Amino acid sequence: MLDILYLRKFINFIRMLVQSSYMIRSMVIRDIRSRYMGSYLGFFWSVIHPLSQLLLYYFLFSVIMRMRLGTEYGETSFAIWLIAGLLPWMFFTEVVSRSPSAVLEQSSVIKKMVFPSELLPFVHLTAAMVNHFIGLLIISGFILVLGYGISFKIVYLILYLFAIGVFALGISWILSSLNVFLRDIGQVISVVIHICFFITPITYPSHMIPAKINGFLRFNPMLHAVDGYRMALLGKADIDITGLTLLLIVAIITFVIGGLTFQKLKPAFADVL
Repeated sequence: MLDILYLRKFINFIRMLVQSSYMIRSMVIRDIRSRYMGSYLGFFWSVIHPLSQLLLYYFLFSVIMRMRLGTEYGETSFAIWLIAGLLPWMFFTEVVSRSPSAVLEQSSVIKKMVFPSELLPFVHLTAAMVNHFIGLLIISGFILVLGYGISFKIVYLILYLFAIGVFALGISWILSSLNVFLRDIGQVISVVIHICFFITPITYPSHMIPAKINGFLRFNPMLHAVDGYRMALLGKADIDITGLTLLLIVAIITFVIGGLTFQKLKPAFADVL
């Protein structure tokens, strides 16, 4: 009986998200505008930020450290390989790092009126997706200019982007709701993100992970997201069905837990804020 009640609440929760599409679109536009309001370059900063970060990582790992890929990647440039792995990570971390403050930033609105606060992390997700698509266009241009070509495997990006988005949204709901009561969440998550960056094979190939811990790290869903993006963009490997399945399962479970957690804690927001 309890399971049916939770399922019904979750279905209503998803229905509310769909019905609020206009509100979400308006809030996303306002969120993007607020970032660059008053600046001379305006929306062009959405191109400068990801491009500068990608160039910084390229300079550090490719020019200074002179890292090279193994023969399994063929003649692929390390810079392109690196950027292909950074894109999904940057998208994921932008959503997650902003999530603790999602509810707190709108505390005045939540206290004064009945407001679907579940939308706030979703707005951050959608805004981050705009920057992500810009990054995809940039790397696609690099791939074409350097003569690597785009293979049919690029369609797999839809699956991986969906999985990352669902996973990030579930985490965002959990963090944004918990941070209302435990204000240290924002500080903790920044440390966790830095740790996860180095245990995820973004700046180094997966085969470099020591065998003793390789089995454990394979349960890291972002490992499969990063490898999946490289497969789709560079077309140098076959799709890892096992890894994609694990990513989707973890993403959906996190999404459900996140939605239910937010719904459970939401009634107390106004009293604490």
